[in-house]
Amino acid sequence: MTARDAKTRSSGGHRPPLQFGSKRLFYAGLALVALAEIVLPLIFRSSESHFSFEDFPAWGSLYGFASCVAIIVVSKVIGKFWLMRREDYYDS
Repeated sequence: MTARDAKTRSSGGHRPPLQFGSKRLFYAGLALVALAEIVLPLIFRSSESHFSFEDFPAWGSLYGFASCVAIIVVSKVIGKFWLMRREDYYDS
């Protein structure tokens, strides 16, 4: 390997072979899982729902996403107002 090859490889000139198209495959997999969560409950009906909103298509995914967003927002608020200190906190 020459110095020029090393320079183009480190500057982003070439992608490593395992990452070529991996983002596209990842998003295709996410779309497939979301579609499966909508379609499969329609095919395999169960009478185990305790509440009416549990029958909504993709309820588990939507509930999990909203819960994750809520955890992130609450964590940022707690970090901002309770955990963070002034820059000169230890100087005084």
